[in-house]
Amino acid sequence: MTMKTSTLLVIALSLLCSQFAGAQQPKVHRLGVLMIGDPTQPMLKGLRDGLKDSGYIEGKNLILEIPAKETFDELRPLAKLYKEKKLDVIVTVGGTATAIAKEATREIPIVFVSVNDPVQLGLVKLLARPEANVTGVTVHADAEMQGKRLEILKEAAPMLRRVAVLYNARGENPNHAKNLAFIQKLAPNLGLTLAEKPVKSGADVDQALSSVSKQQTDGIFILCTNLLRTPFKKISAAALQKRLALIGCDAEQVAEQGALLSYDSDRYRMGQRSAWYVDRVLKGAKPQDLPIETPLYFELVISLKTAKQIGVTIPPNVLARAVKVIR
Repeated sequence: MTMKTSTLLVIALSLLCSQFAGAQQPKVHRLGVLMIGDPTQPMLKGLRDGLKDSGYIEGKNLILEIPAKETFDELRPLAKLYKEKKLDVIVTVGGTATAIAKEATREIPIVFVSVNDPVQLGLVKLLARPEANVTGVTVHADAEMQGKRLEILKEAAPMLRRVAVLYNARGENPNHAKNLAFIQKLAPNLGLTLAEKPVKSGADVDQALSSVSKQQTDGIFILCTNLLRTPFKKISAAALQKRLALIGCDAEQVAEQGALLSYDSDRYRMGQRSAWYVDRVLKGAKPQDLPIETPLYFELVISLKTAKQIGVTIPPNVLARAVKVIR
């Protein structure tokens, strides 16, 4: 074999090995999560588990960014950064975060989870055919879900007469005002008087809690919003100290943070389902062709431990409907 032939053979083998290595290298998908609050919540655990079940392994063929942010004001620069990075998919939690993502980009697919009425928010045209770069899983069908939560709180704590209502008053999401209006109309039918506590920041939570007392209030009702997720431990601690019946927004807030009960869609399952949407998009589907889903499974979780601490006796017929009872 001549020197020239030997050299050509080495070059050919090198090229072949390089091509083979390239063929073996898996495509790395890049996802960014846009949300405020605890990045370890059940919804994101469901997302991660769902992605893993679909074959996406973080650090191998998936880069998943979940920055911990405390305020909505921090999300706009983050959404802009995601756009500049040209991520494959942006996953959003909540209506405000989804609106911010859509403002930032019309090109990158957005998969949302936990959005109440995306049509009214102007995120999509129709649930069956979004006709936008946005799709995902809603959290509730409509404001009637909040009415159902208020009814269950009253059933679980029959002595309830006066209820403090904490809600997101920032005005970016019109569904919060819609939900508040619905329970305002329903409350008199349940024999309840509402004391509204608008919240725009963490300081407002402190002020609202300082104005709540056992002499003036029997319970606390949360109109669920990511704005109140981080300070929920503080809200729950105040409710326990003042012996007030508190309804949380998911099972974790009952089991781990001391709320009396929750009635809501299964947040873990919602996260899992959002992973299905991400998988479909990464495989070439367009968000506008993926119908938006509404949860069909709801769970009532009750804490007898908290009930004992605040002096509430849960009626047997309410306990019988609970999916899970914390003792």
